[in-house]
Amino acid sequence: MKRVSLLILLLCCVIGTSAQSRWVSQDNPAAPMSERLQNKDYEVSLLQDGQWQSQNVYGALTSNYDRHHANHRDFVGVERFVMGFVMFTDEFQKPIKVRVTRKGEPFESAEIRPTSYRIKPRRIDPNTVEFTLRSPSQKVSVEFDGDRSSNIFIIPDLPSERPVGGDIIYFGRGEHEVGELWLKSGQTLYLDAGAVVYGQLRAEGQSDIKVAGRGIFCGSRADHGERTRNVLVNMEYCKNVEFEGVLFRDSPSWTLRFLECEGVHIDNVKQIGWMINSDGVDICNTRHVVIENCFFRNYDDNLSLKAFNWWSGIGTTYDVVMRDCVLWADCAHNFLVGPEAVNHRIYDVKFQNSIILESREATDPWRGAMAVMISDEGEFENILFENIEVEDIRGGVVMSFDYGKYNSRGRAARNITVRNINYRGTQAPRSVIKGWDSEHTIENITLENIRFNGKRITEKNIDEYLEINQFVKGLKVGR
Repeated sequence: MKRVSLLILLLCCVIGTSAQSRWVSQDNPAAPMSERLQNKDYEVSLLQDGQWQSQNVYGALTSNYDRHHANHRDFVGVERFVMGFVMFTDEFQKPIKVRVTRKGEPFESAEIRPTSYRIKPRRIDPNTVEFTLRSPSQKVSVEFDGDRSSNIFIIPDLPSERPVGGDIIYFGRGEHEVGELWLKSGQTLYLDAGAVVYGQLRAEGQSDIKVAGRGIFCGSRADHGERTRNVLVNMEYCKNVEFEGVLFRDSPSWTLRFLECEGVHIDNVKQIGWMINSDGVDICNTRHVVIENCFFRNYDDNLSLKAFNWWSGIGTTYDVVMRDCVLWADCAHNFLVGPEAVNHRIYDVKFQNSIILESREATDPWRGAMAVMISDEGEFENILFENIEVEDIRGGVVMSFDYGKYNSRGRAARNITVRNINYRGTQAPRSVIKGWDSEHTIENITLENIRFNGKRITEKNIDEYLEINQFVKGLKVGR
């Protein structure tokens, strides 16, 4: 395996002839996949240019809530499942046929999710299915015999052009190791298709940073110790930060953390995380954020909005939009506002046009595929959940807006709109909307076109689907 140290990268920077550095790690095509990066359970091929072409099948650890949650202190991962994933690029001038073979015993059933894509697999032999992808936005999970722990993701993308000019850190095909990599203002970190980069990313007080490409940034060689692990990507006091196209794998803790940042754009990012606290994106004391076209599978929260007390005194988190995403939380929330607020406000938040594939946690106060945890003396307001498809989540409630018990209860929650939510499944308990007492209420809740298995929630049947107490004020149930 070719190892690229930070020392070598720094030397490249020093001896470069241009005014701006260009750190380059060229292709390393002969490097073998590390054992932990492989998946040996599947074979995948694509019909491209008239020929079936075999694809590289990566592996990633996953955690099953029923089996692993009580033993979530397994920080090494030896007791976990291994799923597969395939990443490929194509112009998609015409649909792409895909064949997936699961090795071993013949399967009895196969399903492709999201089911709303209406992609039906065709069985072509006892172990193989064939199906068609019509768009690079159709990133899917292929599941045999109902197995969501050892499944396989097929992740298509449009090709991405290598950046030219400017301050570029480039990694080509193969495995590379960078340790802790600090990004500077104006830099672009580019991971080309087939690149696997091991390390952790950091930036503090920088601006105009971009991380892009079609490669993998991997945390599996970072410290995973319970008391010594750290976040995979940490951005603090930064402005105008963009992440595009990269897949983040095996974070030892939070995957992407933004603390006191302004202007964050996360587009077409993929994630697979298996650990407790493996949040996808944590927006902390940060504003003007857009997260879109992403495909996340994490054991913990996929998106969490927080506000902390920090030395600068800037505590609010606001103007956050997450849209057009596919989200899978093996345990926790997919959309979470709170609970950390520390006497601050979190407001002007929109979750739109997305699909939820899984959420398992149903324990008070951590429940809710879509949740507002009103805690920590915080105020939470102007929050929209709109056009959300919720598939057959296995145990977690669809939504929970509740005063939590994290540190202390919150001060107030108001102006929450839930519109065009479609749940299709049989396993979710009743959802929850609950105030704390007469002084700590939830005010101005609007529910519009909420459907559970095709049945619209009305004022007459609402108790069948939601647990609501007397401390919810101004509840409106529309058509």
